[in-house]
Order: sequence, then C-alpha cells, then structure tokens
Amino acid sequence: MLFVALAGGTGWVIALATYYPLTENRNPEVLRWLALVILATPLATFIGWVIVRRDEWRLAAACCGALYFFTPFVAARIETILAPDAARQTVGPHTVYFISVLTIHLIGVLGLVWWRGRSATASSEG
Repeated sequence: MLFVALAGGTGWVIALATYYPLTENRNPEVLRWLALVILATPLATFIGWVIVRRDEWRLAAACCGALYFFTPFVAARIETILAPDAARQTVGPHTVYFISVLTIHLIGVLGLVWWRGRSATASSEG
C-alpha cells in the first residue's frame, strides 16, 4: 500500500501545484484548471490502487469516486461555516474551499491507505 500512498501523494502535490499559482487569478481561462485541484488526488489514488491490487478495482473506484464526489460538498459546507462572506461570492478566490478540498483529500487518502493496509495485514496473519 506504500505505492498507493505515493500515488495519492503525487496527485495531492499536483493538485497543490495547480492551485497555488491560481490563487489570485480567476479569469475564465484559468477556472478549468481548478477542476484539476478536485480531480488529481482521487484519480492518482485510484490508479495507484488498481496497479497494486487489480482485483480490488471496484472497491478502489467506489472509494476514490466517493472521495472525489463528496469532497466539494463538504468543503463548501466548511466554507459557509468558516467564511460565510466568501461563500456568498459567485466569483472570488474561495480560499477556504480549496484549502478544505486539499485537506480532505490528504486525510482521505491517508485513511484509505491505512484501512486497506490494515486489512491486508490482518488477512495475511489469519
């Protein structure tokens, strides 16, 4: 599962490297790159997981898909609680939102790696 952690970490670094140059600039050409911030970590984790454990591709798709799909909702809720004025803006940096996305993805990947690594260890011992 170390490879899955490295793949997820690589996706997270790509998301971080994509986000930080775009923090102030929010013109229409740049907005599509912000989708990469939300997609990079779950996709890289999925690819790493499938490479390591091909037989778990359905579980990997479900877990990484849930991480991808539900993170924007949770991050938006966090933004409405911590920065309600920023959440009301239709155009703006939404810094709390994107930092929340990056944080949730990092915690999610670490949790998935811990969970699957622990289950692999338990099945090899039993």
